Amino acid sequence: MFKTYFMKTFIHILIFVLSFSSAFSNPIMATIIFENNTDKTSISGVLYITETNQSFTVNSLNKFTVELPKKGLYHFEFYSEDVQSPKASPMIITERKNTIKIRLENKGEDISSKQEKHFPLKDISDFSPDQLQEAIVLGRINFIVHGLIPPPHVAVKIFKSKYGVGFTSENCVVDPISFKIAMNTNKRIEAYLTSKYGSDWENEIPAQPFGLQLGSF
Repeated sequence: MFKTYFMKTFIHILIFVLSFSSAFSNPIMATIIFENNTDKTSISGVLYITETNQSFTVNSLNKFTVELPKKGLYHFEFYSEDVQSPKASPMIITERKNTIKIRLENKGEDISSKQEKHFPLKDISDFSPDQLQEAIVLGRINFIVHGLIPPPHVAVKIFKSKYGVGFTSENCVVDPISFKIAMNTNKRIEAYLTSKYGSDWENEIPAQPFGLQLGSF
């Protein structure tokens, strides 16, 4: 009888532990809602989530859902040619608190008091292949990374010594101009490295560049 009681108690504890663990590891569905303070009836743009390096193409003002790996702190930023959106503060997302409101304003309206000043990065999208190669040989080209923690210095040094490309670490929150420059820069570098080295370099990269989805991450 004691053995039966012990087994029942053990099973109850095991179920509790598994339930507790599952509650903290299950993905969370977050809902994105647009607060449209513009004269636009439709928009197109990109929603970016810093912590997961996800980007979602947006083609309407309708609400939609995104899947997050777990509850926690996330930055949601929206970029569009049609409207502007103030930089949002990071939000703690949980099963109950899972609605994100993106405020939209007309282009040209003054929202500078609600945004940080930012000096845009250098755009290399107009570089010719020869100019890009020359700049890489000279060590002047860097992948752009956005996040709280910069890539490890030693790993970056090793990668740059082999492939000629370094890393520039930027803030988590990205303004529209820097968003475009980072995307263009990283895609140009990705294309260059792939054309020269195949895909092997992806397995040696020390950090995930902004806007890219590489196999080693």
